[in-house]
Amino acid sequence: MLLLEFLLGMVLTAVIMPTVIKKLKQSKEQAVIRVLGPDHQQKAGTPSIGGAVFGLVTILVVFLLPSTYTSNRQFMATLALIIGFGSYGVIGAIDDILKMIRHADDGFAFKPKLLAQTISAIVVMGLLFATDVPMGIELPFFGYLHLGWFFIIFLWFWFVGWSNATNLTDGLDGLLTGLAIIAYGAYTIMAVRAGVSSIVVFNVVLLGSLAGFLCFNKPKAKIFMGDTGSLALGAGLAVESIQLHAVASLLLVGLIFVIETLSVIIQTISYHFWKKRIFPMAPIHHSFEKFGWSEWQIDIAFWAVGLITAVLTVMLF
Repeated sequence: MLLLEFLLGMVLTAVIMPTVIKKLKQSKEQAVIRVLGPDHQQKAGTPSIGGAVFGLVTILVVFLLPSTYTSNRQFMATLALIIGFGSYGVIGAIDDILKMIRHADDGFAFKPKLLAQTISAIVVMGLLFATDVPMGIELPFFGYLHLGWFFIIFLWFWFVGWSNATNLTDGLDGLLTGLAIIAYGAYTIMAVRAGVSSIVVFNVVLLGSLAGFLCFNKPKAKIFMGDTGSLALGAGLAVESIQLHAVASLLLVGLIFVIETLSVIIQTISYHFWKKRIFPMAPIHHSFEKFGWSEWQIDIAFWAVGLITAVLTVMLF
């Protein structure tokens, strides 16, 4: 059954994607290449918002699967995951569409985007509480830490932080897609061991959809996932880490996302206060481009690190 769900996600995405690419190219609404980034002008004209395809395929297939409704608790848990993943995908889609319409690098303004992310996080929190998620986190070596109402603040930070971390990582063809396959693969194994069937079903379909999407997103990409995909993938991982009662595991399985985010924070602080850059360019994957690495070399190196951290996560949690 799981193999069928995986193949369903992969085949549907692979079949739909060429039509979407063709329609986007005909519409002339294509990705804007950042002037301040590396020399990616050869990518100008590449369609974006591809994340809408694998996101919609995943959500629709999961909703239509009979295994989603085996119990009310499983349905609520699946709903929390779908709304977390889907709502952040919608926020990203608005951002992508505004960028394409304006033919500019800025889309959704910061304040309304943050407000939308906050509202989405609050809705997901309510669904998580409905499934009796404890108001605390499990920490290695420290055990359970009860946060009380501070847990709400933590959840907001967790959703917004991880969705933006994956967004920062999505800067090279195939990079985030491969890392997401690895991270969600690790969480699928953990969910199987923990008996959390809602995550297993969702992830198997998503992994198939991502595999289908990677065929078009690998270097040289025929389509980008855009913020639609990157924000959704980060939010989904955040929800799953909470549902698995293994919040700290995301810091390890998503170590590349953490490093990418820290590189931006460090670079920003250093330049703001001392007018000096620590890295040739941030996020850090662009620094490797400055060193002369090809996109394939960077992808493979980052995927290898992601695979190692995923294996360690499965072993430790």
